[in-house]
Amino acid sequence: MSEATFSATLVEALQTTAQGNKSITYIKAKNDELTVSYAELYNRALHLLYQLQAAGVKQGDELILLAENNEQFVDVFWAAILGGIIVVPLNAANQNTAHKRVLSVFQKLDSPFIWTTATSLQALLGYADEQQLAALTPLLQQQALLAEQLLPDQNQAKVATVAPQDTAFIQFSSGSTGEPKGVVLSHHNLMSNIRSILKGSEATAADVSLSWMPLTHDMGIIGFHLSPLVLNTDVYLMSPELFVRRPNLWLDKISEKKATVSAAPNFAYQHILKYFKPEKQGHLDLSALRLMFNGAEQISAALCREFNQTLKPFGFKQTVIFPVYGLAEASLAAAFTQPTAEVQSIFINRQYMQLGDTIRVTSAEQADSLEMVLLGTAVSGTGLIIANTAGEELAELTLGHVLIRGDNVTHGYYDDPALTSETINNAGWLDTGDIGFIYQQQLVLTGRFKDLIIVNGQNYHAHDLEQMCEALPEIGEQKVAACTIPGNNGEALALFVNYKGELSEFVAIANAIRAILAKDAGIEVAEVIPVSAFPKTTSGKVQRFNLSNQFIAGAYAGVIAQLRQLSAAEAVQSIGQSGAGSIEQQLMAICKEVIPERDIAPDDDLFEIGISSLSLTQIHERLDQLFPDQVELTDLFDYPSIRTLASYLEQNSQS
Repeated sequence: MSEATFSATLVEALQTTAQGNKSITYIKAKNDELTVSYAELYNRALHLLYQLQAAGVKQGDELILLAENNEQFVDVFWAAILGGIIVVPLNAANQNTAHKRVLSVFQKLDSPFIWTTATSLQALLGYADEQQLAALTPLLQQQALLAEQLLPDQNQAKVATVAPQDTAFIQFSSGSTGEPKGVVLSHHNLMSNIRSILKGSEATAADVSLSWMPLTHDMGIIGFHLSPLVLNTDVYLMSPELFVRRPNLWLDKISEKKATVSAAPNFAYQHILKYFKPEKQGHLDLSALRLMFNGAEQISAALCREFNQTLKPFGFKQTVIFPVYGLAEASLAAAFTQPTAEVQSIFINRQYMQLGDTIRVTSAEQADSLEMVLLGTAVSGTGLIIANTAGEELAELTLGHVLIRGDNVTHGYYDDPALTSETINNAGWLDTGDIGFIYQQQLVLTGRFKDLIIVNGQNYHAHDLEQMCEALPEIGEQKVAACTIPGNNGEALALFVNYKGELSEFVAIANAIRAILAKDAGIEVAEVIPVSAFPKTTSGKVQRFNLSNQFIAGAYAGVIAQLRQLSAAEAVQSIGQSGAGSIEQQLMAICKEVIPERDIAPDDDLFEIGISSLSLTQIHERLDQLFPDQVELTDLFDYPSIRTLASYLEQNSQS
């Protein structure tokens, strides 16, 4: 696509693409798909825009989009874009943290409407009532546009006049106080970044994209919907829930559709490998796959190698995994590696990772070595430097703040001039909040200076997680600090507790923390660690970055080992007291371990009581340890209660 024909706005992009013959296919199940051409999408969006306008939504209004599936999302998204309505995509999960975020954003916006379903609205109203926010109820009901009521009719709206500098949508994420911060993205920001993405990934009209990334995430909406649409290529979309339940289906569809481009953050590679059975995949042909974007969280080079080796017999090339670096403030992409290169990494000494340190390159065999993946160079049109706290560029191999600027970079945060001025300096450089260094002209990330925590591709704010924990009666007056640590195959969550009691009594505190965060935030805790004091700045702020570094340096290895011994002893004692030995009792114990906050009866349907997809996969992992190769992930759908699954396993053991 030449510069002369490149659209200036998303509106122009869809109008141009609608003249072709390409399409979006929504993959709902193995044998359930819906294909919508871009021309049909354009017409559907205009019909729906007529309905939005009839309900009172005007150009310049904000529309919170809580869609329950990809088809809903795409239709409403484009209806709003064509009408000059500012889209605010948010997660529609029925979870306290999601409800809290929606209400926070709703209160923050100037003139918000909210598009959702009747069920989701009732859940949101119920949460507002629980949190003493019932005063919001009349406004929420007044501004809600229900999917069941807004059905496209024969009338079509007129397309709004939209300028490149107009706001297209706002990506909300957690701010420095835990309150959502809105990254404002104009049509010009987005089209500039899409141009860079297509150029940096060497995209062509022959590409076929297939993705399960959520459309509420920048990688999903910009990388795997807007970019293929602008390029006018076919795209296939799965839901994240379908991928989590059936990861092999994702590979099957890549093979079936001859997809050339896809994406999988670091955590997804491990998830795929756990359920991949080479002997059952003889039909798989991944030879058409050209690139698999790997971003959104710290990348494990070892996991990439394992994935490459496992899938090599099925045509998966060593150059497919494509490490990238991006963030919402950059629209999406900030740095790309070479599309034809294998994953590159270096080993550094983990003892020299403080701001301003000169990185010491080492080898895998040397003590304290840490392998880091190279993330390439800035995408076209974007500047990227490593700087000190004064914003001055640092030399190669010096650890500092990652700064970016360019036409793709946001001009600021929604209704937050203080945060905007704090984040973007007078020269236009935006502080990403990430820490890293340059090695052989390529970016290497070591962590985050700000408090954003990214685990399994999901964003959490340290302050929010800490508040949940500190509200527990088991914590009392003790303080908690949350940060990320290196996990087996990516980043994991650790909670540090200011604690001076007996270690044996700390196990109950750790269990309570794991339970509350699983219940209210849907996040798994890798480690809960007692510390006698927190490292702090001169102004008294906890230095989470240093807690993570101390963990990496092995400072807490001894206490972690002791806690694991105490936990194991308690588990053995509990089983002994209950006399648990039957398969059904073992399954009950597994469910209690994975989701301690839920009381599950043997006959409860795990799907009907609302267990998350991630919890189901964790249950399956533990089942596979107890009953190797006897339970497929899909068996949980055929035997959804503990009793029916136990009966199935007992029959297998007797046959």
